[in-house]
Amino acid sequence: MRRKAFKISTHRLQLREFQAEDAAALFRLNSDPEVLRYTGDKPFVDISDASRFIDNYDHYAAHGFGRWAVLDRQTGQFMGFCGLRRRAETAEVDLGFRLFRRYWAAGFATEASQACLDAGFMDFGLEEITGRAMRENLPSISVLQKLGMVYRNMSEENGLFWLIYAITAEDYKSAQA
Repeated sequence: MRRKAFKISTHRLQLREFQAEDAAALFRLNSDPEVLRYTGDKPFVDISDASRFIDNYDHYAAHGFGRWAVLDRQTGQFMGFCGLRRRAETAEVDLGFRLFRRYWAAGFATEASQACLDAGFMDFGLEEITGRAMRENLPSISVLQKLGMVYRNMSEENGLFWLIYAITAEDYKSAQA
């Protein structure tokens, strides 16, 4: 039996699983050096590379959740992605978001991230969700703080310093009440 694709709708956004037609937009998103500046990620080589990423993305099947495409609810325009990822090395679930620059500073990252926290705690029964941001990435740190996440610690990976924030299901539900 085929698994039903998970979708989320907010006031302005729709979040859904990546689809093959997202490859060109995902390639463009990850080709912008400013978008990638605080991610530690390398850009896709070409659209086929982005397409292979989508084809091989198994997080939905493995966990029920993953990074979701963020679309403008009115136009269906691909804006970026946001979602949850279980980190293989620690088993923690981390929230991540990445949007085209034209959508920055308009509350979209916060809106999408809030929906992902709702899904993580309410639909997937997670106990805790973390968020990571490079210490220089003040806008992303601000989003994590707006979501009620609390600074936990700092980690270093390959010379990059990451601030780790977290929120428990209990604290999240208390804040929502």
